[in-house]
Amino acid sequence: MRTTIQIKGLQVYGYHGIFEEERRLGQKFVFDIDADLAPVATHDDDRLDASVRYDAMAGTIVEMAGGAAFHTLEALAEAIARGLMHHFPAIDAIAIGVWKANPPIPHMMDRIGVSIALSRAEMDAGDQRAATDASARTRA
Repeated sequence: MRTTIQIKGLQVYGYHGIFEEERRLGQKFVFDIDADLAPVATHDDDRLDASVRYDAMAGTIVEMAGGAAFHTLEALAEAIARGLMHHFPAIDAIAIGVWKANPPIPHMMDRIGVSIALSRAEMDAGDQRAATDASARTRA
């Protein structure tokens, strides 16, 4: 059985953007999360270890998005995706949408954002490449 935990419309105040004013003053960001859990035969046993606490996921997103500053929404979304997968081993794949509610753009729009998707296999392969690159730099 495949299960997806969804968090929609999570609002976080953060200091992300390419303009100095965005990073100094901050702004509201909105997150939409779809976290696919590792397959299980059933949820009849009602075990928490086959799932993820929703409040803990939301708290992790708020902590991460409010704690660091990124220039791009892409980097912010990827950091959140990787952080959630590191914190919650039951997550097998994740899709993150992050939106600026009031982008500093001289055009009328509701919001602007990005979405990314990351699987555990992609993350593990990226971690292995990073470790290999670091090892090669150390030997050089």
